[in-house]
Amino acid sequence: MRKEDIFNTRRTKYNYFMTDSNKFLDKTALTYAIPIEKGPTPEDSVDLNRVYKDVKISRRELIEKIDKTADALVLIGIKKGDIVTMCSSNTPETIYMDYALNKIGAIPHYIYPNATIESINHFLNETESKYMFYLDQPEIEKNVFEGIKGTKVKNLISTSVLEPFPEIFKFIAQKGKKKQKQPTPDYVNNINWKELMKIGSKNKGLAKEVEYDDNAICSLVNTSGTSSTPKMVMESNNNINSIVKNYYISKQEFIPGDSYLQVLPVFVEFGRITTHTALCHEVEVIIIPEMNPKNFPGLMKKYKPNYTTVTPAHWDALTKSNMFDDEDMSYLKLAGSGGDGFSSVEDRINSFLNQHRSLLKVIDGYGSTEVTACALTNLNHDKKKGSLGKPLGETEFEIFVPDTEEMLPVGKVGEIAISGSTVTMGYYKDEDETNKIFKKHSDGKVWVHMGDLGMKDSDGFGFYMGRLKNVIARSGFKFSPVEIERVIESHENVLKCSVVAMYDKKEGQVPSAHIVLKDYNSVEDTLSEIIGLVNKNIEEFHRPTSYKVRQDIPLTKNNKVNIVALRIEDIASTIPGVLHAKIIPIKDANYDYDLNIEYNPELSVEKALSKEEVIKYIEDIMRDEKLLGNSVRYNIDFVDKKFVDSNVKKIKHSVKVL
Repeated sequence: MRKEDIFNTRRTKYNYFMTDSNKFLDKTALTYAIPIEKGPTPEDSVDLNRVYKDVKISRRELIEKIDKTADALVLIGIKKGDIVTMCSSNTPETIYMDYALNKIGAIPHYIYPNATIESINHFLNETESKYMFYLDQPEIEKNVFEGIKGTKVKNLISTSVLEPFPEIFKFIAQKGKKKQKQPTPDYVNNINWKELMKIGSKNKGLAKEVEYDDNAICSLVNTSGTSSTPKMVMESNNNINSIVKNYYISKQEFIPGDSYLQVLPVFVEFGRITTHTALCHEVEVIIIPEMNPKNFPGLMKKYKPNYTTVTPAHWDALTKSNMFDDEDMSYLKLAGSGGDGFSSVEDRINSFLNQHRSLLKVIDGYGSTEVTACALTNLNHDKKKGSLGKPLGETEFEIFVPDTEEMLPVGKVGEIAISGSTVTMGYYKDEDETNKIFKKHSDGKVWVHMGDLGMKDSDGFGFYMGRLKNVIARSGFKFSPVEIERVIESHENVLKCSVVAMYDKKEGQVPSAHIVLKDYNSVEDTLSEIIGLVNKNIEEFHRPTSYKVRQDIPLTKNNKVNIVALRIEDIASTIPGVLHAKIIPIKDANYDYDLNIEYNPELSVEKALSKEEVIKYIEDIMRDEKLLGNSVRYNIDFVDKKFVDSNVKKIKHSVKVL
């Protein structure tokens, strides 16, 4: 794209993508790969026993399929302003639908393909969708057919993960597999992809491109931060096109004919904006419908992409792979990472890249769905270790005193706020929440208050200092747990640490450390060393009173530490007589979490509690701590053993505040 075209962002996403549509028509636009099992994977293997089969889709075919899809959508009744719920993953058909809907002015709303029946029903009623596009996998189809009951959905469009492949390949791939086809409810019309394409072929040119409207919603994307309750963010055409412009301004080059490995799903904002960015620069995008990070090594080895941005879990899988003994990775031009846990794998990734003849260092950034995914980023030519990077392109980044418009100077810690053309339109049908996060300041600009503590240095780099919601209020004094986490993570045997505010009867809240280890053969020794490290480097008032070693840390749907889950688990662990508590986020129609508790009533200091009293104790504190909006299913085992889990260490605390 020419510079003037890149900067002309006030047009539809479809129109922006179609710039210079007569160029590179015979070059590959999409490579669609699916994993094929060669045989069982040994239990102790870090590599999957798979090969990857693919189909190549040229830019010419991509454009033709988008336009044909748009023609069909118009004929079946979809019009400007209609919301179409998208329950799918990374397939070519999903990309065709995305641009086709945008062409005619309809609005895709992305939900997780593994969404529960209750979630599907909730979102369909909230958006009043009459149309739904879904992947016809048995579990997805079952939930969709149940979830549409009582909604306005009258038309379904279904596609298969094998849709783009030749019929003979589909036959071989499905041979011997039982097709658990659900009967379509009689009150909806279900059109499969092949039928949709026939409709489009017979009505060529029916779909007319809508005129650009600054206030039109381009798409609805779900978000969830440190809670499990998603909100729908309204994204404009200008928002997503501005990401392409901002990368250009920041001098991140994307060369036509290069390739981008996209393993992040389209229903996650960063997956969608990077796919759009690559396609607008005529870069081949390699996609896969399965999100297992263990696919990453095999995909990297086969396709040797020039660019990729993945989660720390993907990079972790690559560094442990046995496929790369003598692999030359000098083909990489951009190696990006996003999501919690980057600092714990950063050095290992960089060492791995260096050993495989890559001159790159992996980079990460910062953002959220509310600011179209990417607000700050490190870049190959402009980075600083430990930072969030600098503002991307024309993005504005400042630090404010929380809940005020008072801007803080360099080096001071406050709330991170973002302004600029990537600030989205707010939350769909939720003006109250929009006004809490999207705040118009006296300077006339809308600033998204990110709910994160941070600071800016003299070079303009941002630094994350903790979640504002995760500030610990101990005896009335507030502090961020980030420094505690950094000290604990500096221990050579610590993979990840999250410190959260734990309810305390005397002090209100105290720090509680949840720790994932690399090696569990010497837990007690490691715990003793960690406590010694904390006592040496952290002032007494900020030291955790509880250390819990665990196998993993619960995450939200957006791959962030689930602070709410950890805090609820900690509340249960404060009950006298509770020997062990573990919380698990679940996908259930009625509950957000399973809370498993081992309780010995004989060890209770005051009196033995019944199951109902244990639950009441937890929920009373959850109410005080403003956590009661989370639905918990309790599994309480009454036991007669007398020992507390050896992976938990409680520290006596009687710190006086002066």
